[in-house]
Amino acid sequence: MRISDSILGNTFIKDLNRIKSRVAELQVQIATGRKLQRPSDSPYGTARVIKLQSYLNGSNLYSKNIQNAIPFLGETVSALDSVSNELTKVLSSLTELSNPANQDDLTIYANQIDMALNAILDKANSKYDGKYLFGGTDFSSEPFGLSADNEAIVVKPNDISGEHQIKVSPSIFQKINLSGTEVFGTIIKQNGNLDVNAAVGSVFSNQTLVYDAKGNEYTLTLNYTKTAANGYDLNYDITDTSGNSIFSTLPPAQQLLFNASTGNLESINGASSFSIRINEPDSKIDFSLDFSSLKENNSPASLNLSANQDTDIFNTLLTIKDNLLAGIIPDDNQIEQLKKFNNHILNKAAQAGNIINQLNDTEELLNSKKLVTEGLIAGEEEIDVAKAIVDLQQQDYLLQVSYKLSAMILPKSILDLL
Repeated sequence: MRISDSILGNTFIKDLNRIKSRVAELQVQIATGRKLQRPSDSPYGTARVIKLQSYLNGSNLYSKNIQNAIPFLGETVSALDSVSNELTKVLSSLTELSNPANQDDLTIYANQIDMALNAILDKANSKYDGKYLFGGTDFSSEPFGLSADNEAIVVKPNDISGEHQIKVSPSIFQKINLSGTEVFGTIIKQNGNLDVNAAVGSVFSNQTLVYDAKGNEYTLTLNYTKTAANGYDLNYDITDTSGNSIFSTLPPAQQLLFNASTGNLESINGASSFSIRINEPDSKIDFSLDFSSLKENNSPASLNLSANQDTDIFNTLLTIKDNLLAGIIPDDNQIEQLKKFNNHILNKAAQAGNIINQLNDTEELLNSKKLVTEGLIAGEEEIDVAKAIVDLQQQDYLLQVSYKLSAMILPKSILDLL
């Protein structure tokens, strides 16, 4: 096959353009430091970069969530430490009262209790970044305040049991608050199980003591009536020491549904919340019933109720103060309640501290993964500058040689060939 001058010329021009294009490409890459200027430069590399960048953006968002959450939790720990310090002072003052020599003027101790109560109430209503630390998910008003008759401290919003959660991975959420209910409120937990084999119409009961804001004793009774397979009606009543109900009309039945396979509680009245708040302002009774541990299984029913505390710290202190003003020294039971609550506060502070540690560990892991991801992105996008400069020098040399050859070839005309 004869190689014509036209073929040689076209091939030369094609190679020359290829070298010039490569030189221009290397110059742009060196100037920008990027290997990929447009998707067409490497469709596979571009798709990989997009995927890695999406993962990196998610990791940055999770890190930001954690960075915003840690100060909130830090303020929570600080508030709880302050509450514990106030309780320690109160317990120290009450210890002094055990000495008859210090019982001449109880007003001094009542004033100390009052100052501690106000300090604890202030910490319970603390805010950070516009959010109440112990207000759950209700930021409309302070969580705690005086009742209408100024005789008790009550929960002001409808609900302070809500949880703040942040996303720390594509599928993991982390709770970052301690609700006012779990820290300062009374939670009565229903433990045990109901019998899955019981006949429809069977009734299971249990009861426990509850207390009003003044420490008066009442009896809480829960009755579970089986209405269908895995379904029950819950009725409850609260009676005083004379057996009289505090309700003018008994509350409506709550419908409980259990999972047929696992035996776990699935819903109460169709909702996935497993807590019921019982708030009777007239009787100054306010607590939450927690059914999250209640199950249904193949064994005889066994039920028991347990409370995180008998009465809230605010009204315990308020009662102690009022008694002191009336010349009554706190009894051992009240002092024991203060000690238990102080331990409760310390446990909650430790819980918040553990969450902070978990978030710090998670952030470190995220930062490590981000470094790896950034390295992979850099491997797809960024160039080796030293190698690119050497390649540019080689391509520029080839370009100069090509120019010299073209200078020798192109001036020739048909007359030179005659």
